[in-house]
Amino acid sequence: MTTTAPSQAGGRAAVGGRFPCFDGLRAIAAVSVLLTHVAFSAGANTGSVLGRYFARMDAGVAVFFVISGFLLYRPFAAAHLSDRPAPATGPYFWRRFLRIYPAYWLVVIVIVYVFADKHIHDLESFVLWFGLVHIYSQKHAFGPLVQSWTLATEVSFYVFLPVWAWLIRRGTRNRPTSKRLQRELIGLALLVVVSVAWKAFVLSYGFSDGRIGQLKMWLPWWLDMFAVGMLLAVGSVRAVHLERPAPLRLDARRAPAVCWLLALAAFVAVSTGIGMPYKAGGIPLHLLWGQHYLYLATAVFLVLPAVFGPQSRDSGLVRRFLMNRVVVYLGVVSYGIYLWHDPWIDRYVSWTGVTLFGVYRSSTPFAWHTSSVVSVPFFAMILAVFALTVAAASVSWFALERPVLRLKRLGERRLAHLTPGPAPVTSGAAPTPRPRSSAPEPASNGEGSSGEGQAAAPGLPVPPDGSHR
Repeated sequence: MTTTAPSQAGGRAAVGGRFPCFDGLRAIAAVSVLLTHVAFSAGANTGSVLGRYFARMDAGVAVFFVISGFLLYRPFAAAHLSDRPAPATGPYFWRRFLRIYPAYWLVVIVIVYVFADKHIHDLESFVLWFGLVHIYSQKHAFGPLVQSWTLATEVSFYVFLPVWAWLIRRGTRNRPTSKRLQRELIGLALLVVVSVAWKAFVLSYGFSDGRIGQLKMWLPWWLDMFAVGMLLAVGSVRAVHLERPAPLRLDARRAPAVCWLLALAAFVAVSTGIGMPYKAGGIPLHLLWGQHYLYLATAVFLVLPAVFGPQSRDSGLVRRFLMNRVVVYLGVVSYGIYLWHDPWIDRYVSWTGVTLFGVYRSSTPFAWHTSSVVSVPFFAMILAVFALTVAAASVSWFALERPVLRLKRLGERRLAHLTPGPAPVTSGAAPTPRPRSSAPEPASNGEGSSGEGQAAAPGLPVPPDGSHR
């Protein structure tokens, strides 16, 4: 893996045409979601001194959404700012389908027809679950997996993105780059305003708690997170392709450490500083604002070092960690980790016979060493679920996801002539006449939440898709 030398224009983020730290970010996000679900199911939120932090590890979802916004929008932003045709939408949708649906369908089939933990009672449930549109039915909103609503939200973003890119490009042909950049920024500000207005409407209209829970799953609620990822994409294109300095000196050597300290501060604040409940499921409506934007701050500060600055192992501890071989591998299989951990939690509870929400203080497998500081039963559950999940995710990647993703080229050739745009590019690719500035190939978490633009360590598989959710 070759590393491009930092330049005066902000330290080139792309390495060999990829963003090599994004696999590490996906690993952090997926493992965080696994931990929060295991802790909740085990009752660790109540029994452990770390419970308030376990309860907020669903911030990993925000990381996936920001990643998706960045990696999926970057090729559209690069094409717009360089005044070239946009990526073809037919191949884009084909890659998105291959990345999300086959692996998801496998999990649903297993939990319904093998584990029998979930049941499909009618055709409506079948269509909504397998189509990932269940969030639009209040009765089926949560779907077959605790986390499957986030996949439905991702799918709605996939549909929205090319439409938005087309609207932003309208009337900008042959206009100065500064005008096109200005239009991008104004448009992204508008998306944030729309998202804020949607949240205000949902929380103030007087909907029931169940209806609010459903409306929170829809794209407008999370659109500001995707928009911030899109903003990072525009900033990255500006720094790399337009050879402008990185914003806020984010290419400085100490910037990654500062960003991660700020991410930690935001996470601690949402866990302990705004009165968020953590021993029960409900959250007062007025606290949802603070939770949402502190999650966003956590995600943004985690992602920034992977976007700006020299992307090499010797550019600091943060990037060295994100490019560690083990961390990269967990990122490669992170979509499987995200999908499979919930079924294995159910299986563990069923096999061991422990009481749901009572594992932390149970006597399985040992009664000793259980306190507010440490619980051997809880630790055993984490190890078991993590091992089973990584094993299932690895099988899913090598036996299903990677072979299926090889079909993307076939679909690109057949679909390219049906849609406007240049010769098909991967959704993570940023077309550019300068090879050193090329953007990532798809990977989510995503070509999330998904695999756009990942680079694996030597000897590890490189997922062709980047958003895992």
